Formats: sequence, C-alpha cells, structure tokens
Amino acid sequence: IKHSRTTSSSVSRHSMAPIGDAAIAWANALDQLADKKFDDARQLGADTQGRGYESGVKMTETAGALVVAMAQICKAAGQPASDFVDALRSLYVTWSEAAAILAGSGSNGVSGPWGQVADLAKTLAGKVSGEAAQALTTAMTLAQEVGTTWTETMTAATVSDLSSSKVPDDAALKAAAAAPDSVRDPAQRAAALVKASLAQMQMECPQAEEALANAQEALAAFRELNCLEGEASALRVLSAATAGVDAFGAMKAANEALRVFTELGHCKGQVAAQYSVVQACLAKNSTDDAIFRATEGLKMAREIGDRMREAGLLDSLAEANFVLGAGKKALSVAQDLLALAKGLGDQLLQARALCQVAKAWSLCGDAADAAKGVEAAKEALTTYQALGLKGKEGEALDALAAACKASEDPSEALRCAQGLADKFRKAGDKREEAVCMYSIASIHADAKELDQALRAAQEALACCQAAGDRAAAAKTQQLLAQLRMEKEEPSEALRAAQDALQIYRSQAFPSRASRDAEAQCIRMQVEAHGMLGAIDEGMRLASEQQRRFKAIKEKKGEGYALLSIAKLHHMRGQTEDALTALVQAPALFLATGDRRGEAEAWLMMARIHLSRGDAQLAQRPAEECALGYRKLGDKKGRALAASLLADVQCQLAFMGLGKAKKALEAANEAATLYKELGDKAQSALSLHMLANAQLMMQNFEEALKVAQDAEEAFRVLRDVSGEAGALLLQSGAYLGSRDFEEARRCGKEARDLFKAIGDSVGEESVEDFLDNVQGYEKGQLILDEFRGFSIRSADPSPTKDGQ
Repeated sequence: IKHSRTTSSSVSRHSMAPIGDAAIAWANALDQLADKKFDDARQLGADTQGRGYESGVKMTETAGALVVAMAQICKAAGQPASDFVDALRSLYVTWSEAAAILAGSGSNGVSGPWGQVADLAKTLAGKVSGEAAQALTTAMTLAQEVGTTWTETMTAATVSDLSSSKVPDDAALKAAAAAPDSVRDPAQRAAALVKASLAQMQMECPQAEEALANAQEALAAFRELNCLEGEASALRVLSAATAGVDAFGAMKAANEALRVFTELGHCKGQVAAQYSVVQACLAKNSTDDAIFRATEGLKMAREIGDRMREAGLLDSLAEANFVLGAGKKALSVAQDLLALAKGLGDQLLQARALCQVAKAWSLCGDAADAAKGVEAAKEALTTYQALGLKGKEGEALDALAAACKASEDPSEALRCAQGLADKFRKAGDKREEAVCMYSIASIHADAKELDQALRAAQEALACCQAAGDRAAAAKTQQLLAQLRMEKEEPSEALRAAQDALQIYRSQAFPSRASRDAEAQCIRMQVEAHGMLGAIDEGMRLASEQQRRFKAIKEKKGEGYALLSIAKLHHMRGQTEDALTALVQAPALFLATGDRRGEAEAWLMMARIHLSRGDAQLAQRPAEECALGYRKLGDKKGRALAASLLADVQCQLAFMGLGKAKKALEAANEAATLYKELGDKAQSALSLHMLANAQLMMQNFEEALKVAQDAEEAFRVLRDVSGEAGALLLQSGAYLGSRDFEEARRCGKEARDLFKAIGDSVGEESVEDFLDNVQGYEKGQLILDEFRGFSIRSADPSPTKDGQ
C-alpha cells in the first residue's frame, strides 16, 4: 500500500499533542533539531534520560537517550541529518517509531515518505562514528529493552509494521503456518510457532484447532527456555486462539501476558497485551470492561507512540460503543481513528475507519447525520475497490446499509449492493456474490420488505453452497429463519434454524459471534415450537440448552435460554414459574455486559407482573428496563420502555400509590418516540395512554385533544377496539370539563363500538361509566375526585420478538 504525505489539517489532536514525558521531550527535541539547536536538544535529552533513570521509568530514559543520539548525529552529519529530521516531522514520527526505524534495514520495498525516511535512517546509521555511534548504541540497547523493535510475530519491526495495515496474503499465511516444521533451533522454533498460530487465525478458513495447539506449544517452549518476552508473546497468541472456546481462559492468558510484559518494562508489549485484554473482554461480552481497558491502553499507546496499536484500540473502543448504542461516543472514537489513519497515510486503515464513522453516524439519530454516514460508507467502498480488496467490500456495504437504514432510505445501499452482486456474478465469484446478496436481504428485512428479503437470502444461500462456504451458509440460514418467523411461518423457520445450528455446532473451535448466533438459533427454534403449539417440545429444548450453556459457563446463552423458558411458562399461564426463570437472567446478562438482554429480561418481568395486576412489583423492572434501553441509545427500546413505565405509573397513580405526573412524563416520551419511529400502531396506543395520563392530571382540555388524535389514529388503523377506548377517554375529558351531554354522547358511541365487535367487557365498562356520569351530574359523586381510568396501553403478554 502506498503512502501519501499528510497535511497538518488532516491530523487529529492526538497526532499533534504529545502525551507523557517521553513524547513531550521527543516533540520538543525535534523542533530544536529542525532549528539546528543541537546542544539544546542534547541537553534536553540528557535531562530526560537522567529523570527516567532516577525515577525508574525506562520509557522516559530511552526517549532521552534517543534524543541525545539524534542531537549528536545531526551535529556531525550535516544536511543528510537535517533531511532525516524534516522527514520525521512531516510524518509525525513518534520516538518509539524513530527508534525502530533507526534499528531497521531501510525501506524494504515500502514506497513513499515512509520508505524515504527508512532509507535516510539506514544511511545515517551506517555513517555515524565516535561519540555519536556510542550514543546511538546506548539508545538502541534501551530501545530493545522497552520493545520498540518488537512485533507480535517475534520478528524485528520494519517500517511497514510501523506505518500500515496488512492485507493477509493466503500464500504467505500458509508458508508461515508450515514454517515450524523446518526449524530445529528451540528458540527459533518457538518464535515460528507464534507466527504460525497468528497466521492460522488470519486464514480465510481459520485453522483454529491448529492455531491453539501451536500457541500452547510455543508457550511451553518459551517457559522451558526461560524467555520471558517469548512467554508473554505466546500468551497473547494463546488468548486470541482461546477466545471463541473459553472467554475466561482468554482473559486469564491476556492478563498474564500483561503482567509479564509489565515486569520486563516492555512498553510495546504492555500496549499489545492491553489490546488482548480488550479483545478478551469483548469476547465475553464485558463491554464496560472493554471500554475501561481500551481507554487505559490508549493512554499507554500514545505515551510510547505506537500508532498502529493505538489504531487497534480505537477500533475496539468504537466496536464496544456500538454494542452499547453510544453513537456520539463511537463517532468521536471513529473520527480519531480516521485522523490517525490519515496521519499514517494508510489507505486500508482509512477505509476501515470510514466504515466505523458511517456506523457511528447511523446511531446518532438524525437524518442529516445518517446522510454523513452514507457518504463515509461510499468513500470506504471506493477506497476498497481502488485497493483491489473485493473481500473488504462487504464491510463497506454493511456500513452503508446501517447508514441508509438510519436515513430511512435504503435505495442507495440496495443500488450499490446489487451492482456489486452483478459484477461478482459475471466473474463467477460465488463467495463475494453471496456477501452482496446477504446484504441485500438484510436491507430488505430492515425495511420490512419480507418477500424481497426472502428471495435475496435464498439466492445468498445458493451462492454460499456453491462456494462451499459453510460459515456464510450458517449465517444465511439464520437470517432465513428470522425472516420466516417474521412471516409467521414457524415450520420453515424451525428447519432453517436447525440447519444453521447444526453448522455452528460443527465448528471445533467456535468464535464469540458463532456462540451468540447459536444461542439465537436455539431461541428461534423454541419460538417456532411455541407458534406451532408444541410448547412441551419447546420447553424441553430450552431447558436442555440452558443446562448445557450453564455447564460450559456460557452466561449469555444461559440468559437467553432462561428468557425462552420464561416465555413458554407465560404462554401456559404459569406466571410464577416464568418469574422464577426470569429473576436469574438480569445478573447473567450483567456479567457479560449484554445490556440488551438485560433490558429484555426486565421488560418481560414487568409485563408479567402487570398481567397479574401487581403494578407495585412491576415498577422496579419497568424502571430498570427503561434505564437499560436509555444506556443502549435504542430508540425503539426506549419507546417500548417508556410505554411500559407509563402503564405502570398509571396503575400506581390510580391506586393512590404513585404520581400521575410520572405517568404523564413517560407517556409523553413514548408518544414522541413512536411518532419519530413512524410506528403507527404503537403511536396510537401511546396517545391512548397519554390522554389517560392527562385525565389523571386533570388537564381535561389537553386530554380531549390527545384522545381525539388517538381516535383518528385508531380509525386509520381500522382498530375498532382502540377507537372505542379513545372515545371513552374523550367522554372522561368532557366529564372533567362538566360537559355532561358530550360525555354521554361519546360514552354511548364507545359502548356501541364495543358492542359491534362483541366486546362485552368493554361494553359493560362503558355502561358503568355512563352511570357514574349521571351520578357526577346530580352531585352524588365528587367530580373533583375523577382521575381518569384504570386501563393499560397494551396486552402485557410477550410478543414473538420478545418486545
């Protein structure tokens, strides 16, 4: 990948503002060297080196020694040294990057400014002598100790390692995987095993079992050799290889690597180990922990000046914020990543960063923001195409689809995806065609265009099967199952979910994603059995899987199995058993950082309590549910939770155990959010609840207006029962305003509608109310005590999607 010179306007604050004593000293020294103040720079370096030595901070000592060496080299070498300093400054090269460049062997085929600075360093290092050479040797020795030339493959860092992302080359990966077989020296073989394990995990079809075995062998070898740097390096690889099988084991290995690197004073290794810890946190769904550890890692990465690892941490931090639905935080991080990529001149990293920016904009909740996301995703797609990376185009399509979904206009994403699918079809590339057709199916599914989505998914599955891509086939079968559930075709959904689950289960070493997919496939099977009336079979499957997930310490899967068990109990009317299952779920989701699962568990709990008439017991679950969706930034979830909370608060207020104002606030939030979401049915229901909350607050004029809006909304939906309920609310509003005639008129209209649809309960309720109207009019009842109706906004039983 070629690099382009970066202008200062494209570089972010973290590329310009040094962090930590070492970085600050280096930045100041470069300015002094550019001004030919060599003695000042040397003194600055000596002071920094001394401070580091006295305080025991090897990183600061090393940076100071490097400054001393650079000052002496520049003073002795003249113009070539000045050219070198100018090149370093133009690329914002950090002190650790400079140390690695000086220790390297030139450009090694890297073109552009990075290749030029490497060649300049090689020339200078070859010419130094005397005091300058001694100073450089001292600096390089210290740099070796803090790990500036270290890489995770245990080969010396090249300028390419410092400045660019790498596209895995299948031939090179296979060669690395086979290399240990021809190495006899124990230390070299252990290092080759580390490199082989990494290569096997990066292959198009990862050799997970072999990668794990090689990592374990490398770790044992390095421990036998008493090579701590090798041991820590192997622990990092072991963590990565273990993540899909044993998330806690992965975390243990990553933390152990961090401990060893820290004891060695190996700064670059510490940053890499922090990255491994973050990945392990994500693997076990500990999202909050991932954010905390990534933030810690970023600070150290910026102090040591490891920009490539900084990029990895920023990418992980963006992913963690996506999980939490924290769009604005994710956007800030993604923009930092983009600026960093531009500073490095790394086009591949820029494209990845643009995808993250696009997804972040899509979570910011505004059409204009979503439009910015669309442009970022299109730029990423163009960049991948220019680089000839067809395997990456699907990533850009996913980002484009997310942005288009947020803008409520999927046309651009569909156009791009279809164009790429046609191109791959003509080229006979079934694997990439499958990626595009899957994207098209997902876009249609998000738009609730289920028939189009189903056709595209079936095409995608055919392409996966033709390409022999079992992983993609499982993912597509899972989507087909979801679509069949949406179309209320449980038999077909059951078959598709079973097919997907069989593939996921056949993986010897599953990934975090496949574990999650497995849990969702089981959940869909249970749902399908429920829809087919085979509740016993659904309960058997859910219980069996709950025990299995518990045995393998897969808390997230266990939590979702418990949700399925609770739902089936509720379908049977066994509400106590449902609550017993549900009470365990929030803690399981909390332990894995799955806020969505936790919110859903609280939602089901609150609904069941409401169905039992226990508004007091429903209050805390409803509040926890609302808090969970608010933290996620999930507008649909927030609306759902607000509606539920309004329901609970109305019940409490009616019983004199709560405040009508809280019901009003929640109902108003629900109505606003559902209107923004364009959900007409839920919007009508939330207006119904809002009108009743206004009655409770004795805001009769406003209650009448909202109830009339609700009546019109239900009429458009042809929901006669809802229309009748809205008329009853209008009757209450007229009653509060002492317009008894209109109260009777609306009440009679409501009664007639309930009678027309055979709703005897509704009809009797209105008759009772009309009797009360007469009592209020005659002064037999105190009108000032009228506070609306004891009604709920919706059926509290769970829906097919858990919401």
